[in-house]
Amino acid sequence: MGEPDLVLVPALVGLPAADAHELAISSRVVAVDPDPDTPPTVSGTVTDQEPKAGFQVPAGAPVTIWVEPDDDGGGGNMPRVLPDTPLDGAGANA
Repeated sequence: MGEPDLVLVPALVGLPAADAHELAISSRVVAVDPDPDTPPTVSGTVTDQEPKAGFQVPAGAPVTIWVEPDDDGGGGNMPRVLPDTPLDGAGANA
């Protein structure tokens, strides 16, 4: 078998999260949140990434990004807080 196809990790820090995801895909890597159980964060600004920009990785490799929420309080990859009481199908407490 041949050598793996290596690509350069793009610089994602400082970008809006949605733009970081797009740049990652166009660079042939995948931007992922630190917690794999949460959906991708697309609102806020990327504050850190691992591996760092400029490293060579196999095509399709994950690049973990940390996102600071927007000033309006939305977005960010903060941990989910589950309610103390179950919710009904409409999202109200049962």
